Amino acid sequence: MGKRNQHMEEEIYAEPVHFEHLDAPPRARTAKEMTFDSLGEFQKYIKDESGDNEFDSLNLHVKYMPPFIANQIHGNDEKIKPQMNSLNKKFRRHLHHHVKRHLLPEISRMSGIDYDFKKVNEGFSHNLYGTTSEYKWQFMDDSNHGFDENEYSKRNHWKVEVEVESDSNGPYVNVDFKATSLNNQPEEE
Repeated sequence: MGKRNQHMEEEIYAEPVHFEHLDAPPRARTAKEMTFDSLGEFQKYIKDESGDNEFDSLNLHVKYMPPFIANQIHGNDEKIKPQMNSLNKKFRRHLHHHVKRHLLPEISRMSGIDYDFKKVNEGFSHNLYGTTSEYKWQFMDDSNHGFDENEYSKRNHWKVEVEVESDSNGPYVNVDFKATSLNNQPEEE
């Protein structure tokens, strides 16, 4: 019975909170630049820092294998095919679908904020020697994130940038998530 109660508490804690109103920012910031190896850890950190009221000051990086590739190879890295990379149109189409339908909405859900990400840039870039190429998507939300303007009397405006990058060397995806305050000091009345 003790395990069941513990499991129920974990399920209750695992559900992210949706913010209806902005609170004043914390006096002491504990969020720092972090790098993750799994999408789950990345999302959990966003949820935890949002719960600590630090959703406006995050700099996170994650490198992971997209779920549609993980499902194809069934955990066996030897099943990774040479065409599973950014040079393949089908791979890019599936990755774009994953980003738009799963990654960005999950970031919004875990942070508890109604982000409205807009695509800023998309395309190939090549390294200096021409040996690899990267396909990048850049998304940004510098709107009010679903809050009224009067909510920002308690807190500075912030912007969120998400950069998703996949290269020609394999199926792994790099995601950079950056939330930064647009002002240094909160507004005083």
